Amino acid sequence: MNLIKKELLTTLMVYHNNHLSKSLEKTCKFFSMTVLIFLSFISTTSAQNCWLETAGPQIVNAETKEPVVLRAVGLGGWVLQEGYMLNPQGCNGCPGPQWEMKRNLYNDGQSYDQVEAFYQKWRDNFITKADIDYIASLGFNSVRLPMHYELFLTNAQRAVRSNVINDLYAGHDAYKNSLRTWHDSNQLFNEANLEGFKVIDNLVSWCKANGMYIILDLHAAPGGQGMDRNIADIFHTNNLWEFPVFQDVTNRLWERISQRYINEPTIAFYDLINEPNGVPGGGQVIHSLLQRLITTIRNEGDNHMIMVEGNGYGNNYDYLEPSTFSPNWGLVYNAHRYNWGMPLDQDWVADPNPNQINKMINLVNFRNNHQVPVWIGETGENPDWWLRQNITWLEEQGIGWCHWTYKRHDTGVNAALMRIGGPYLTDGASVMPQVLESIKFENCIRNTTTITAVTQDNPAPGTSGCSSNPDPTPNTAPIGQTIWLKGNNGLYVSSENGAEPMNCDRESVQGWEQFTVIDAGNGKIGLQNNNMYVSSENGEAPINCDRTSLDGWEAFEWIAMEDGKVAFRGNNNMYISSRNGEAPMTCDAEVLAGWEIFEWGIVGNTERKVSSKATKDPQNNTPLATNTDFRVYPNPSKGGNFTVLVNEPAQIQIFDFTGKIITNTSVSNKLNISNLVSGMYFVKISNTTKSVVKKLIVE
Repeated sequence: MNLIKKELLTTLMVYHNNHLSKSLEKTCKFFSMTVLIFLSFISTTSAQNCWLETAGPQIVNAETKEPVVLRAVGLGGWVLQEGYMLNPQGCNGCPGPQWEMKRNLYNDGQSYDQVEAFYQKWRDNFITKADIDYIASLGFNSVRLPMHYELFLTNAQRAVRSNVINDLYAGHDAYKNSLRTWHDSNQLFNEANLEGFKVIDNLVSWCKANGMYIILDLHAAPGGQGMDRNIADIFHTNNLWEFPVFQDVTNRLWERISQRYINEPTIAFYDLINEPNGVPGGGQVIHSLLQRLITTIRNEGDNHMIMVEGNGYGNNYDYLEPSTFSPNWGLVYNAHRYNWGMPLDQDWVADPNPNQINKMINLVNFRNNHQVPVWIGETGENPDWWLRQNITWLEEQGIGWCHWTYKRHDTGVNAALMRIGGPYLTDGASVMPQVLESIKFENCIRNTTTITAVTQDNPAPGTSGCSSNPDPTPNTAPIGQTIWLKGNNGLYVSSENGAEPMNCDRESVQGWEQFTVIDAGNGKIGLQNNNMYVSSENGEAPINCDRTSLDGWEAFEWIAMEDGKVAFRGNNNMYISSRNGEAPMTCDAEVLAGWEIFEWGIVGNTERKVSSKATKDPQNNTPLATNTDFRVYPNPSKGGNFTVLVNEPAQIQIFDFTGKIITNTSVSNKLNISNLVSGMYFVKISNTTKSVVKKLIVE
């Protein structure tokens, strides 16, 4: 769909000024009466046409019914610390649950207010828009947010909880009594600006801008959902199941979350309780609470999908099968897959309990037998070869997955996508300022081998999520390579050695015509020649290659075109234009046309051959067809009658300019279409090896 939306943006102003009126059928179909309003819609709306729902064993787009595979990254450590992430090398008295880390800071001379201020700054720095932009650039279409329920308490209520740290027994009893009072007097989770809501709101904004989904995961439930103290900041194990007040508070929290986000399609589903483990009474006890939460959410009129997690760290579903819940529509079942010492070949030897679904064979069979979607809520923390094989199998089965985790502290390469260097928070209060700097996106270190292992099968960014951004994000940019650029006048771009504005008028590639592609962060690139960077001049003057550092005007989006060419968009949202070589180049073009599109190649290649990577359909990773493989005629068409001719069997899809499918059929040679109303359409022709999108005008 991304290809179609890109064609629309680049040609709409030229071809279709007279056909822009569309009615509002749902939030997903709003198109404005003017080009200006339409383009504003394209740039600011990302999730309006992308509600997800379940359909048998699949998660699908609620409108198109097309399957959606959610490939996510877990944002572990952001709003809930787990001890092993803070100092993997170990230390004397290393904390497990987050409250132990806070106690260490108190013992090191920090006051309650100082510790709270530190954790606020931690949350402000650990995940920002730059992090979400980067995750999107790797081809992920979703993130999982592990939430701590305490961030939905008021500051005063959170202070009462923190008092438990100083007295784990009497203090805990006092806190339980306070929770009961707050709950029964309706004093919980009511304020609009609670920290937990602010975190979600920010994440929604950042993900929406990237066309990504969010999974809300209650990672630390009130009272603690199991025996593992570390994962849920637990004071005393299994209190969620032993004291009704904690279940009442959990139910109230999901009620408030549902009320606030009921109409937000950026949120894919609610993960009600993360990894119940060692639960007294097992699945039947878990079922009772999950049924209560499901009923509460559905009674709000909330249609979001809901994830069920069973005992045994979200892998065992005895007494938790889909048929046992009412209502049972919209449920997604979870498994967490780590290499717990099991040889890979055992993954296809069935566990005798069909409800134990962490093995691949059981996972697939459970999905098929119960006709319910399954999703891997966590996988990771293992060697690259295991991660690679695991994801390959999941992709082959069409099962979505979430890599755990995005970033954590370490001295060397680990299974996170990013690692944070020392010093560690476990080193004491004196290093708190340095830690707050080291966790920032720009200071983290990329674990490149891990990234390669878990992303090499990801679709092109922006093509598998919920995005109306018409351009792929620039992960296809050849970072670190030296390239040449050729305008549609057949001449090469020159830096002019920074002595004067750049031109596109050179007949050969020499020193001034060579540009090194530099990672500018946030999914953008810089172009460097003779140690100087190209500047957009903010579109107010011809572009130059004379800057010594990469700042806003020197950062560009690398926009890969489906024919292997490229365009560049500056931070003023305008495109670089070659000006056909007749004038110095500028960055002030509002739409993509001939002068704004460039051929490119690696220096040393005298003629750039269009590689399979450069000419892949980002939707299905198949090579793009050439114009000799098909014909669409006449185009423009009068009266809505035209023919699609292919030289081998293919699937033909025709979309109107809202993205709605008009025709979806298989043909062996020819397809005749008649009586389409006037407007702009897109014809997608694809087979097992090739794919292309052709614009069609009906007059």
